[in-house]
Amino acid sequence: MSGLELLAPLGILGLIAVPVVVVLHMRHTTPLLRPVPTLRFWVAAQPERTEQTRFRRPPLSLLLLLHLLIALLLALALTRPAVAEAWANLGLRTEPRHLILLLDGSTSMAARDTPSGRPRFEDARAVALGRLDDLREGDAATVVVLGTRTQTLEATDTGGFAALRERVRRLDAPGGRADLNAALGLSKDLLLPGLDDRIVLVSDGALAADPGIVAELDATVELERVGAGSGPAAGNVAITDLASRAAPDNPDQAMLYARVVNFSDASVTVPLALIADGIETDRREVTLAPGEAAERGWPAPPGTRDVTVEVQGADALPDDDTASLVLRQEDADLSLRILLVSDVATPLARALQALDGAAVTVEPTNMAELGGSRNAYDLVVYENAAPPLDALPNAPLLLVNPPPAGMPIPTDGTMTAPTMSSFRAQDPLLQGVDLAGVSFGQQPTPRYVLDGTQTALVGAAEGGPLLFRGVLGGRPVVVLPFDLAQSNLPSRVAFPILIANIAAALAPSPLPAAVPLGEPLLYRPRGDAATVRVTPPEGAPVDLPLAADGQAATGDEAAAVDRLRQVAFADTGRSGEYRVAELDAAGNEIAGGRLVVNAGHATESDLRARAELPNVLATARASGDDGSRSSVADLWPILVAVAVAVLVLEWLVALRPRTSRQPFAASYQPMGTGGR
Repeated sequence: MSGLELLAPLGILGLIAVPVVVVLHMRHTTPLLRPVPTLRFWVAAQPERTEQTRFRRPPLSLLLLLHLLIALLLALALTRPAVAEAWANLGLRTEPRHLILLLDGSTSMAARDTPSGRPRFEDARAVALGRLDDLREGDAATVVVLGTRTQTLEATDTGGFAALRERVRRLDAPGGRADLNAALGLSKDLLLPGLDDRIVLVSDGALAADPGIVAELDATVELERVGAGSGPAAGNVAITDLASRAAPDNPDQAMLYARVVNFSDASVTVPLALIADGIETDRREVTLAPGEAAERGWPAPPGTRDVTVEVQGADALPDDDTASLVLRQEDADLSLRILLVSDVATPLARALQALDGAAVTVEPTNMAELGGSRNAYDLVVYENAAPPLDALPNAPLLLVNPPPAGMPIPTDGTMTAPTMSSFRAQDPLLQGVDLAGVSFGQQPTPRYVLDGTQTALVGAAEGGPLLFRGVLGGRPVVVLPFDLAQSNLPSRVAFPILIANIAAALAPSPLPAAVPLGEPLLYRPRGDAATVRVTPPEGAPVDLPLAADGQAATGDEAAAVDRLRQVAFADTGRSGEYRVAELDAAGNEIAGGRLVVNAGHATESDLRARAELPNVLATARASGDDGSRSSVADLWPILVAVAVAVLVLEWLVALRPRTSRQPFAASYQPMGTGGR
């Protein structure tokens, strides 16, 4: 709507008061009563008659003009004139409003490319506070803060608005990634019937919205953009990924791989430095074309605990110019401690060492007591050997080609050159594992006879299992009964996947060296832990209680308890080092470790506004809206206030002292003291 609109046109009938006022002023006023000594001489007098009618021409006086102005203002107020949104700041809206503020608190909002030089989030917060200042009694407000940790704040009255503004004023950006589609879906559920629902997105515009979700909203969406959004100021160079892998020719040597991306419209050349335990060990220059990504690799110095890769240059978002990894934890750490009992170096050892966060110790099979530390491991793997049944390690077991004589499971002969006949594809141990074309060797393989406590996952045509799991001495166990050296499985892609699945199912999760920005930390602690405590870079520690250990349970009960013992810490929107500790029931720390959350991200590090976002948001319409609806401001309170002011002025004019009066039209001779 543009210009002036009359919401109650019938109120124009109030202009009838204008001629009524004029008629009243045309009438002669009643003469004033004045006391006189006698009427003796009035009777004889023949006064000149000056009034021929009761009406006269309208007198042009100040009182007449004021009365006409009052009548005109009240008549216009009855028509309820309204103007467009530009006047809405007067607080004279025609209906209560429900304001839904979507405040972007993602990592990109930490960029300092605003005209004020402040982070984008501070400017966005100021815009949000300005919107909240426009609320009045009868309105409602909901503030949804977007980020890894989504917050919802609400207020429905004047006192609540003041408290809401104070909370927004003290608000910190949660960081991480903003899911605009989820926020819009939440906004649709928050709409209130009977109110003018308005959704306002305060963001840098570096977000994507699904047109289908926007079209289904029953409210309009307005975009308030902060930050540069385009041009050189919006350019950014970021490290979006940093990972470590064991070197193919040396499992004890860690290789580092970093991915650097140029999120700008111009070519850049930046220095890239590798810092190991606080000491710079390598520096090189990287030239990147607009939008180009490059990967660089380094061998990590032996014994390094922490590494950092740093882009040394100034840009709008310094947080994503560095990325770090924790390569080696401290003592009593939360790495995946694996003991491999084997006499030869086989592909199994390489597959175990390639597991993320794994610390593998290898001991020969003749070490009956496992080096005196058989209870210090999260997973014990026997290759071509079986554990002593009277001295089982206090850990889950993986047995590869164990001798049947050392197994408490009965056998029924052997299988020569077994072939696969059954495959439980839905089992977690076989997720992503393709065994098509795998041969299991020409040597005889024991045909184990399983009971109700063991489950065959891969069956052979000859009647025995080729992969099964069960319980041995109260410990969970997975058995590969064939010789890996005689099989082609170690040379297939399925082998490292299978070993990773087995380790994930049997052992507690290793604490990762790093967690991607905004991704939850999924972590399954050890069985004797009662609480996991996570301490973020800033803020108070968070305690995550665990369910009781389900080791003694079986079947679905054990699986349910195991799921409850998995930790999911989602507040990873801030970059920096996080401390994780496992506590027992008495609150004592059992083990601890560190992980890093890096700010670089393929989406959040791109500070450029999406050109299509305003057009997509503009397709949102309220129910029954044809696209021409806009907010209006009602002017009748202003007109009534002006009318009251004029009425006060009229009252003052009417009461002002008069310097001369002519109460009568006829003249007379006043009685004198000496008259005849």
